[in-house]
Amino acid sequence: MRIDVWDSGPGIPEDQQRNVFGEFYRLAGGNADGGLGLGLAIVDRLCRLLDHPVEMSSVMGKGSRFSVTMPLAATQLRFAEPTDAASIAPTLGSDEENGGGNAMLVVVMDDDALVLESLGGLLRQWGCRIVAARSPDSILAKVTGGERPDLIISDYRLCDEYSGITAIETLRASFGAPIPAFLISGDTAPERLREAQESGHPMLHKPVSPRKLRAMVSQLLRKHSTASAA
Repeated sequence: MRIDVWDSGPGIPEDQQRNVFGEFYRLAGGNADGGLGLGLAIVDRLCRLLDHPVEMSSVMGKGSRFSVTMPLAATQLRFAEPTDAASIAPTLGSDEENGGGNAMLVVVMDDDALVLESLGGLLRQWGCRIVAARSPDSILAKVTGGERPDLIISDYRLCDEYSGITAIETLRASFGAPIPAFLISGDTAPERLREAQESGHPMLHKPVSPRKLRAMVSQLLRKHSTASAA
């Protein structure tokens, strides 16, 4: 079976068609507000792991076609029961994590609007209040009334001069508290992993599953609660 994905973009020059599968490679003259150049690198890596060949063809001025070929398997279909994200665990505003008070306030920072929407929507299903923005400056403008966030979730690469590490430290300094925090990233380069480890912030890799997200949130909140009690 072959799956084709077509676009009607400007096309990719023949001498750059293999380069677009490299990490963080973006064509010269592309949209400055576009992605990080990771999408096709992830596709290529997954296809190699699954032994499903990926090919592309492109015509300048007309667009490109990306194709993934995979074997058909003669097997009985088995359908898993759908998982409701809200059923993974009770609300995060419960006595377990928040001492029975108001629903916890979670800061989500990412320069991708779709990530902000999806993460924020999932956390709202778990009973959280969300403040989402692209930078710590925007977060500080939105959090008013002397309230302090209970948790910070930040993408590793943010807009402007911030990385996720500096963004977390900026918010902690502004609120005057060691707020629990972790990073999310689609970057698997060894130097990024090393920087995250040295910062002391845990990191989840995109796409983040609801179960992994819930486990990380619960782990950090329990650890913070225990440290505060001590």
